[in-house]
Amino acid sequence: MFIEYGELSTLFYETTKPVGTELDGDITAYKEHLGATTGKILEAGVGTGRMLIPLLQAGFDVEGVDISSQMLSQCRKNLKAHQLTAPLYEQDLTQLALPTKYEAIIMPTGSFCLLPRAKALQILRAFKAQLVEGGALIIDSILPQDFTVGEVYQRTLPLDNQSGILFTSTAVEMDWVKQQTVALHRYEKLEQGTLVQTAWYGIEEMTMLLQAVGFTSVSHTINETLVTFYAN
Repeated sequence: MFIEYGELSTLFYETTKPVGTELDGDITAYKEHLGATTGKILEAGVGTGRMLIPLLQAGFDVEGVDISSQMLSQCRKNLKAHQLTAPLYEQDLTQLALPTKYEAIIMPTGSFCLLPRAKALQILRAFKAQLVEGGALIIDSILPQDFTVGEVYQRTLPLDNQSGILFTSTAVEMDWVKQQTVALHRYEKLEQGTLVQTAWYGIEEMTMLLQAVGFTSVSHTINETLVTFYAN
């Protein structure tokens, strides 16, 4: 469905964005979004549990799904370290089929934009099918205002005294017609470079997509880099 996070990228993410790390206040915001939700919640693209674990600690009943076995393995380790448990599923979101219906499904911090644009409706339909009647879908869409073609960002992550990971991100292309950016992400130690395509969605476009799969109430809020959509 989309590029799976491997061992090095999982380690890099876990080290630079450990459990509880706020990205522009997103964990706090999602606690507020979920409010008095008492039923089951699904985090799509759960990753290493950066947000899952704080939500569990706040008393929410959350499960997770991700395509990356490496990310899920790290998430299980993090759950154990925090003396918590939660069902985790390894599934492709384009083929989502879980045994539970959820009161809310969340996909924070622009993760939806990493999914293939051609599969967006299929994935939204799958989300809708996994919700209880009147259940809510909350997803973020990025605003690529800081993307500059040709810009290179590097960060070094020491692993020990003799080894480390060099992460290099090169902004390759911005396609305004397709509403898509392309960046080359390279984790140098064991892995090859990987092209990562990120789509973004206009407010009216996402609203129509959500309505097309059966959501009757759609609203949104905007901050500097994200638009958060609420649908039920």
